[in-house]
Amino acid sequence: MEVENDKSQNKKLLRNLLIAALSSFSVIAVILVFSKSGNVVKSIKDFPPMEILIGFILFCLIFVIDSLRILVLSYFLNEKVKLSVAMRNSILGYFFTYITPFSAGGQPYQIWHLSKWGMSAENSSAIILTRWSNMLIFLSFSSLLLMNKYLPYIRVGIPLLSKAIWLVILLSVAFSLGMVFFFLVPNLGKSFIRKIRKSKMVNWAIRVFKKNPDEVFDTLLKKLDSFYDSMKIIWTKKPWLVIFDGSMGVLDLLVLYYILYRSIIISSQVSLVPFHLSFWNLSAIFILLSFVVYYVPTPGSSGGVEGGFYAVLSIYGSKTAVMTGVLMWRLITYYLPILLGFIIMIYEVRQNPTKSASS
Repeated sequence: MEVENDKSQNKKLLRNLLIAALSSFSVIAVILVFSKSGNVVKSIKDFPPMEILIGFILFCLIFVIDSLRILVLSYFLNEKVKLSVAMRNSILGYFFTYITPFSAGGQPYQIWHLSKWGMSAENSSAIILTRWSNMLIFLSFSSLLLMNKYLPYIRVGIPLLSKAIWLVILLSVAFSLGMVFFFLVPNLGKSFIRKIRKSKMVNWAIRVFKKNPDEVFDTLLKKLDSFYDSMKIIWTKKPWLVIFDGSMGVLDLLVLYYILYRSIIISSQVSLVPFHLSFWNLSAIFILLSFVVYYVPTPGSSGGVEGGFYAVLSIYGSKTAVMTGVLMWRLITYYLPILLGFIIMIYEVRQNPTKSASS
């Protein structure tokens, strides 16, 4: 039975990888046909291979930063995590984010992974969701502050959605902040659980799995209490932890933005055509676009990311150079991490936490 489940999971994994690749390649093909972007193939060949290596090293810096965040937060929750486990948790978090629809799958896996290696589910949830909440808070409030000035940049690039983009961004911000409040306000989370507890459909679904709904919800509420206790330690008793983690999260994002900016600049220099956006302007556009393209329902939002960034950024430089820069950025921050994650996943599957702890 376990062998069949493993085969099913492997098939699902490979299917998501295939969908991600096809989504990206299909959008790229359409852009090449209709954009009159010039000889992108030649531009890609001319892109310095050393810059790909430098870009990937920069991206690996994000793994290091994320691992440090896990180690610091776990220490103050009295949890012991090895650096190697934290590093694999970060790499595999990105891996599952990239191969699941809507770019949402890394956090649940990271929680499970830390629990697998001995951390309580409540503390692992508090750590991962604190990091996620900090990112959502930063992106949400930054979007609200930047929207008035930088939304025209996006509207020019994607005219068909010009009237709807502001609404999409506002809805995304509202949804994101709603999730944050759910994680941070105990009464809100508990009242939501109590409300769905009364749902006949939910109770029927639980009985289908031969579980007692009352026992399931009682256990869930107890675990939720422990989760909120862990969140309270981080957010109220040690607020500097939130500041530290939030700062490290912003640094993560700036590295990601810089890799895109650097890729486009290098490609533009090779093409001898200037790119007319500063790093900070590109970062502002990136923040706003993240609330649009990352909700594309494909693994890792593939296709939407390439198309969205090309449509907007190609206005401010050579279409060929921007297209090449976006593709190189996706290679560095998407396809190479997927390859690395796949290798780490094979290693992780073969690890036994009990044996590792005793050795």
